Amino acid sequence: MLCEKCKKRTATVFYNENINGKTRAYSLCGECAAKLREKGDIQEITSMIGSFADPFSMLQHDLFSGFYGLPTSKNASAEKKCPVCSSKYSDIAASGKVGCPTCYEIFSDELSRTIQSVHGTTVHIGSVPSRHRAQKAKAEKLKQLRRLLQEAVQAENFEKAAALRDEIRTLESEEKKEAQ
Repeated sequence: MLCEKCKKRTATVFYNENINGKTRAYSLCGECAAKLREKGDIQEITSMIGSFADPFSMLQHDLFSGFYGLPTSKNASAEKKCPVCSSKYSDIAASGKVGCPTCYEIFSDELSRTIQSVHGTTVHIGSVPSRHRAQKAKAEKLKQLRRLLQEAVQAENFEKAAALRDEIRTLESEEKKEAQ
């Protein structure tokens, strides 16, 4: 979705306001949102909280400091560094861009919370190229069977666990045959 103000960049800020029953929704890029905040046309969430947030100032900072981008983190995760590209989480939070694929592993906890809050899930549920559909379906089936196996073992339902184990082995052997 494009920014409704500049119509050039991707909208990353979604701002809704309800004033006297009149609702207005904005879909803006970060730059246009910053300009509107400076002019006072839209408010930051922290300014709307006002005096209610005083007893919870640390919570307020953690929850709302990155409202218009990735949330910033004051804990030790901000000190982590990617061994490949030397990015810090604070750099990623400031730019909104991950330095390299390894950053996803290093900052997985921080990024998964952000991705979850933005997209509602951390699992890709979009379309898949047709050449990969069958492979993805088998991988999802294996993942589900392994989860069910673990639940059956924890519930001490060993007959069901044995059946699930056999089904997993069958699928894995089929995958190995296809790979060869």
